Amino acid sequence: RPYKRVEDTLLAVAASLVLLLSFLCANWTTIFIKVEEREDCGPGYEKELLGFSDVDKIGYAMIGLAAVAVFFAFVGGFVALRRFARIPTIRLASTRQAPELTLATGMTYHLFNSHIW
Repeated sequence: RPYKRVEDTLLAVAASLVLLLSFLCANWTTIFIKVEEREDCGPGYEKELLGFSDVDKIGYAMIGLAAVAVFFAFVGGFVALRRFARIPTIRLASTRQAPELTLATGMTYHLFNSHIW
């Protein structure tokens, strides 16, 4: 697996799909304009070919895809924040704050020895 967390994988897949569809829309825009400029094609041929009657509709689709990508990023961030909030931490009973752990000079590790197992 390329990512350890599922939400990272889903975000990567969603971003890849949105990027692919954005490239397709850009390609369709180019084809639409080129077909529209050709004089040997009849009027309305670009709608028959691509299904769009106006190049602006392709642009709206691209803007919608960008909005979907931003939505997936926010959902992924929200899921990550919820997961981070559930991680248990050690807190002092008196202040409910995390303990301040300082090391003396020359020391490398702390030892936590709990009396509750």
